[in-house]
Amino acid sequence: MTAEEAMTASETLSDVVGESVHVELPAAAAALAPHLSARAPEASAIGTLPADVVELLEAAGMFRLGLPLSLGGFEADPATLVRTAETLAHADGSAAWAAMTGNSSMFFAWLDQSVAARLLDGRPGQPVSSSFAPTGQAVEEDGGYRVSGRWSFVSGAPHATMISVGVVVVGPDGVPRTLGERPMMRWAVLPATELQVLPTWNDAAGLRGSGSHDVLAEGVFVPAERTLMPFYEPPRAGGALYRVPFFTAVRSLLVGIPLGVARRALDELTELCRHKTREMAPLVQDQDVQVRLAEAEAALRAGRSFLLDVTERTWSAVQSGVEVPLPLRTEYALAAQFATRSAVQAVNLAFETAGVSSALAGDVIQRCWRDVNVAGQHIAFSRGRWRGAGQALLGLEIDPFHL
Repeated sequence: MTAEEAMTASETLSDVVGESVHVELPAAAAALAPHLSARAPEASAIGTLPADVVELLEAAGMFRLGLPLSLGGFEADPATLVRTAETLAHADGSAAWAAMTGNSSMFFAWLDQSVAARLLDGRPGQPVSSSFAPTGQAVEEDGGYRVSGRWSFVSGAPHATMISVGVVVVGPDGVPRTLGERPMMRWAVLPATELQVLPTWNDAAGLRGSGSHDVLAEGVFVPAERTLMPFYEPPRAGGALYRVPFFTAVRSLLVGIPLGVARRALDELTELCRHKTREMAPLVQDQDVQVRLAEAEAALRAGRSFLLDVTERTWSAVQSGVEVPLPLRTEYALAAQFATRSAVQAVNLAFETAGVSSALAGDVIQRCWRDVNVAGQHIAFSRGRWRGAGQALLGLEIDPFHL
C-alpha cells in the first residue's frame, strides 16, 4: 500500500466518520497489513518502525482513532478500537503496539480544545505517545511548570511528535502538592524535540519494533494549559468516548493486540501442521496436537467474544449517559484479563507445538511468542486488575479506578 492509497483511505474515513467508521477503520488497517507484515523483521532489527511505515500509518488515520471529532479525529467506539488493533497485530504486533499507543492524542479531550487544536496545528493524524507513570517532577512556576524526569517504555518515542508524561507536582519550595491524601499528579504534553530519546529498547525480548525507549527531560517549561489529569478532571470534549472509565479506555486501545498476535500464531501453526513431520509422521495426524490446538482455538474465541460482548454493553451504558456501574466494570476487567491470558496461552501452545523450527531467526511464530508475552506484561493487564475484579466479586470495598 502506498502513502497515496493510505491517504485516500483516510479521506474516505473522514467523510463517513459519523456512520460507517465502525467498519472502515478495521478495513483501513487490513489494507496496511501486507506491508506491515513484510517490514516487521526490519522494524525488529532497528528497534523502531521505519519512517515510511510510520508515514503509512499516519496517512491511513491509525494515529487519530481516539482523537475528538472536532479536532479531526475519528472518536472511534471501543469495539472498533479493539478490532482495529487486532487487525494491525495480525500483521505485526510491534506495528500495532506503536500505532495504538501512538493514539495518546485521545487524551487531548481533557485539554482546552483551542489549546489542543494549536498543538495539532492542522495535523490531526500525527503520532502522540505517552508515559503516564509519574516518574517526573513538575515544579510550579508562573504560568506553568518546570518539568524534569525520565520515563521508561515510551512506545513510538523515536517517531512521536509529542509525548505526554506523568509528573508529581511540587511547589517552588520543593514540597510536593497533594490532592486529598494523594500526591498531586498531572500529565504534561511536551514536544518530542524537548525530550532526549535513550536507546533502551533495541534488545527487548518482544515488541522490539515498537520503539519503546526511555525519554529524558531536563528543566523543560510546560505552560499550565498543556497539562491535564483525566483521573480527577472532566473532559473538555463532549463525546461519549471520553466518559468511558479510564482503564477501560486504555485497555480498549491495547487488548486487541494480544488477540491479533494470537490469531496469527494459530493461523501459522495450522498451516505448519499441514506440511511438517515429526518422528516420521505428519504433524497434522498427531492426536495431542489436534486436541491442544482445538482447546487453544476455543479459548481464544471465547476470550474475544466475551471481551467484545462486554465492550458493547459498556459502550451502550456510556452512550445512555449513565455512569458505568461497578458490576459491568468488573465484567470488563474479567473479560480483558481473560482475553489476554487466552491469547498468551494460545501463542505459547503454538510455539511449543511448532518445535525447533520456531527457534530460528525470522520465524513468525517465534515473533508472535515474544510479542504476546511482552504485551501481557503491560500494567493494563497486570495481576492487580484480577485482584480488583476479585475484590468486587466478593463484595469488598474497592476503588473503581483499579478496575
